[in-house]
Amino acid sequence: MKSRWTILNKKGDEAAIRTLTGCPEVVARLLVNRDIYEKEAVRRFLFPNLADLYDPFLMKGMDEACDIIVGELRKGTKMRVVGDYDVDGVMSAYILSEGLKKLSADVDVYLPHRVRDGYGINSDIVSHAHDDGVGLLVTCDNGISAFDAAEKAHELGMLIVVTDHHEAGEQVVAADALVDPKQKGCTYPFREICGAVVAAKLVEALGIKTGGGEKAADYLEYMCLATVCDVVPLIDENRTIVSLGMDALRNTDNPGLKALMRVKQVTPPDINEYKIGFVIGPCINAAGRIDDAMTALSLLKAENEKEAERLALICHDMNEDRKNMSSNAQELAKKIVGEPGDDTRVLVVFLEECHESILGIVAGHIRETYNRPAIILTRSGELLKGSARGVPGANLFDALTSCKDLLAKFGGHALAAGLSLEEKNLDAFREKINSEWPLSIEQMLPVVRLDAVVPFEMMTEETVEWIEKLGPFGAPNEKPLFAQRDLSVISMNYMGKENTSLRFKLRTPAGSVVTASNFFAAEQTVKKLERMFGREEVSAALAGKPGNMKITVAYEARINEFRDIREVQMIVRDIFEG
Repeated sequence: MKSRWTILNKKGDEAAIRTLTGCPEVVARLLVNRDIYEKEAVRRFLFPNLADLYDPFLMKGMDEACDIIVGELRKGTKMRVVGDYDVDGVMSAYILSEGLKKLSADVDVYLPHRVRDGYGINSDIVSHAHDDGVGLLVTCDNGISAFDAAEKAHELGMLIVVTDHHEAGEQVVAADALVDPKQKGCTYPFREICGAVVAAKLVEALGIKTGGGEKAADYLEYMCLATVCDVVPLIDENRTIVSLGMDALRNTDNPGLKALMRVKQVTPPDINEYKIGFVIGPCINAAGRIDDAMTALSLLKAENEKEAERLALICHDMNEDRKNMSSNAQELAKKIVGEPGDDTRVLVVFLEECHESILGIVAGHIRETYNRPAIILTRSGELLKGSARGVPGANLFDALTSCKDLLAKFGGHALAAGLSLEEKNLDAFREKINSEWPLSIEQMLPVVRLDAVVPFEMMTEETVEWIEKLGPFGAPNEKPLFAQRDLSVISMNYMGKENTSLRFKLRTPAGSVVTASNFFAAEQTVKKLERMFGREEVSAALAGKPGNMKITVAYEARINEFRDIREVQMIVRDIFEG
């Protein structure tokens, strides 16, 4: 599939950065491309420390929340923390409940069940809490739109403190205290923190109010996990939390996290944003997707190695089930889609028997496969329930709004949404959302954003080590991507048990012979090269015979360590097709 290439060309004083840091030329260019060039910004980016974390009392509503909680602590009021069923919700609930327990609170936790309760606190959860003798509800990672739940709490004579990080609408939830950096009038310096960070800030503020000494930094590994898995921007305070949090995770004394890392064969030196987001995090998420998020919370609260190991294995097994379910559903969805024409700009797929919890995963996979918005639906009672994933450049929520007469319910934002509709409206909905979608197939082609054109020869071990200091990577600080022009293909060969990867032997314009790898995209890459040069040329290269293929690649550079040997490895991410 074709892609659109663009080279970042931002302006900044690269010479000053090199003088300040001693970094190579390539790294100075990367910092400028990320708008990091002033002295303090460079310091915070390259050398984050705990002093960079902001004062919790800068957050609107923090004083009021603390006063209510401290007052109820003194009365001995029973409290209940209500979180969410994803990683952020689990980590938020853990941080808040542990922090309150250290202040001798009578507190327990309820995490909503994805199917039985749906997202966030609701009136039934409030009623059950009242029946259990709870007098104070504290939400985390949810509650900003819990209008009915707050009303129910007050009807029953209960107090409710809402802590959240989601966008607040025009209507404000009638909580007794509201802490959310995105609420109107909040002047907290950085509003893109996740729910777990808001919870940790509340714990720190309570420590200050009571003299308890608790700090947000005491929960760095949990904030780090939530920040990475909630895919919030890895800049400013989030960058500090993840940078320091990965060190905290490597040295954690939490039996549950240690057991999960053992089960997933993740050693402390292995820990990075990828291992957190794609190996550890999914096991915590799987509990809430497949069964009950309370299992993941119990893992964090495990007090001995035996119990931790048992719960870690359960979370691992649930994630394996989730992966199998997702893989099967993804393959079925691709069979249904087939080869869509240019008139099908939005893919609407009905899967008769798909587990509701994986609809979003399948929608994301289909979107990435075809570079088009994807809506995956399954039967849920009398309605079809679905999850939608959009593409940059158009607003998915607006497109669904244009079809609201055909929908029973919908909600979301520009790139992700949920919806439900009657089955009789499916064909009409598919037709209308396609007619309303504003982007052409060409406009939705993936964009490859390059930092610079850099010859392979410039990627020394020292340079790559400096590049790795720019991590943790994630939007908007994406992993640096470079271009190398006019590479002659000497040979290619498949790698992996199922031939899913390629290894290239390439000659640079300067005459160097370099090995580069293309992971998990062999089929797509071979097809692209066949379009560009013909099947005979590609077959010859795969047979080890030099031919006439000359390519320009987008690549990443990293340090590969194997059997005590360190070397720079070039990873081909795309091949330019003019």
